[in-house]
Amino acid sequence: MRKSVFIILLLGAVLISSGQERKFGILNPSDLRIEECNFEKDAPAVVLFDKGNFWFIQDDNGFKLKFDRHVRIKIFDESAFDKGEFEIELYKGKNDRERVEDIEGVTCNVEDGRIVKSALTKDNIFKEDINEYWYAKKFAMPKVKEGSIIDVKYSITSPYYTHFRDWEFQTDIPVIYSEYKVNMIPFYSYRFRLQGAGKLDHYKKYKRQGLDRSFAGIKFNDMVYEFGLNNVPSFKDETYISSRNDYIKKIDFQMAEINYPSGYSRKYMESWPAMAKELLDHEEFGKYLKKAQKWGAKEFGHLIGKSEKERLDEIVSYMKLNYKWNRFYGKYAQRSIKEFNNTFTGNVGNINLSTIGALNSVGLNAKPIIISTRDNGKVTDSFPYSNLFNYVLILVEVDGKLRLADATEDMCPEKLIPARCINGRGFVVEEDSENWINIANKVASLEEFNLTINVDTDDLQINGNCTAKSTGYIALNERQNFHKDKEAFTKEISDKGITIENDLTVTNLFESEKPFLYQFDFTQGVDQIDNQLIISPFANLTQKDNPFKQENRSLPIDLIYLRGNRLIANIEIPDGYKVEELPISKRMNSENVAFTYSAHITDGKVQIVTTYQFKKHTYSAKSYKELKNFMNVVTSKVNSKIVFIKDDDLTTL
Repeated sequence: MRKSVFIILLLGAVLISSGQERKFGILNPSDLRIEECNFEKDAPAVVLFDKGNFWFIQDDNGFKLKFDRHVRIKIFDESAFDKGEFEIELYKGKNDRERVEDIEGVTCNVEDGRIVKSALTKDNIFKEDINEYWYAKKFAMPKVKEGSIIDVKYSITSPYYTHFRDWEFQTDIPVIYSEYKVNMIPFYSYRFRLQGAGKLDHYKKYKRQGLDRSFAGIKFNDMVYEFGLNNVPSFKDETYISSRNDYIKKIDFQMAEINYPSGYSRKYMESWPAMAKELLDHEEFGKYLKKAQKWGAKEFGHLIGKSEKERLDEIVSYMKLNYKWNRFYGKYAQRSIKEFNNTFTGNVGNINLSTIGALNSVGLNAKPIIISTRDNGKVTDSFPYSNLFNYVLILVEVDGKLRLADATEDMCPEKLIPARCINGRGFVVEEDSENWINIANKVASLEEFNLTINVDTDDLQINGNCTAKSTGYIALNERQNFHKDKEAFTKEISDKGITIENDLTVTNLFESEKPFLYQFDFTQGVDQIDNQLIISPFANLTQKDNPFKQENRSLPIDLIYLRGNRLIANIEIPDGYKVEELPISKRMNSENVAFTYSAHITDGKVQIVTTYQFKKHTYSAKSYKELKNFMNVVTSKVNSKIVFIKDDDLTTL
């Protein structure tokens, strides 16, 4: 079970060195001797140490944040050569930005009994813009090969006191030692959350020794906190997990309080109602909502006389069709209401907060729900930790029932919210709120393939037609993929070993409330052995491999949503042939899964019908073996072959 610890850092004091010091570019004999990670022997590389140091530097305007990192990695296998590639993400605001400085790197190799060092050059450090608010510095270390030791260090300065750097102790390769040293001053207080580790192997708290520091006439020493873990195993990124961020060993920080030299203190979100108030007072959240409501009254006043459902449907549809999501998340609006309506584009905050304001303007009771998306990790209600929320949804009451809505995806049915949002619970932002709501969808997403197949015994191929139908999240994914790149969508089908004849045709591409339909004619080769013809009744269009490949599982299985599949094949028995043997029917049913497979002959045709479904969208790790065995049966049966053999009893008249 994942464990989290919440602590308030008490401010006030000074850094001293502790533990073994490692100097950049100077190797220890033990670094050279290590040939494998002794606690994870099959690892392709190991982090020898990873040390971070966070502190406050003083300038004429007050303080800036400074983050230093020094990491050393030993490469064992070529599959880990990418560990020599680094990307440092940095925030940029309207008037200032974070900056990375003093990037140094060296690759050490042993050649002819001596250490040869290859230094990173400035020409190999590149800047890349990610989006409007983020950019990155990228570099790749030179001459990385098996046995290399990579040594890298850099510093980041930030003018944003809320951007306290978090720290990951765990990576996708093992770590022998990871340490984060935090130097606090009396003017800022932060909370931290320790995840994935019941306790630390190394923890110290002490005052920094040496000369006093001074700010606004106040003398102080830094208070130093050291957090360390030994022998951290690699994180195995198992399939069907909610997010790597939910399980990795790490430490997160959030601003708790500012202590001004005048003696005044400003607390940040010390309770859930306080966090709600902070958001409702925020210029890009609560104040934006009020402006959006005024805008909505002018834009949608004509809807007042309609039913509640009609008002909801028309406003959400209008927002989806007329405003474009710029692919940025965020619980805050990125642009002013005026700029948003001039450009007709904005982030999640712009679109969904504007929709909430519009709904309230026509008499509906709509509220913002802040959540953390799946890739961002789950939130906890143990403490108001605002930094973990990166998205806002719509909660609206219609005809006495509460509904969740999202206006960012034009192809998403109104009864669904994007799958990225299904991640535990969301916090209702309203005055004096401590209310939460579960973010889930109970409607199953279904996919059906219906195949009609004729066997051409002369050309040894099957001529077939496939009609596919999907609903829910499966339909949404397929609609978006087809709309984005029709050729790629078609290629994904043909890559399964069939040849699509003519064009693939689609129905209900933009009618999101209806099932998504597509059909195509196809051909596929037939295997012949002596007088036998062997075909795949579902033409390899089905689940071919078991997605549950691990022997054992330690993490829960999260499928996001309920799902089911139905497969139907009608195969004309070719003239002069008979079915050698029908596949055996099969049925399985439990509280977790269900499967049926039946095959029979009717009117000169073989008909095979199979269905399988997952009855839950999340399963505990103890259900893993059942799910793995279940999918072993499913993949085996749906990929069973039909064998036709020449019928010697038939005579030609």
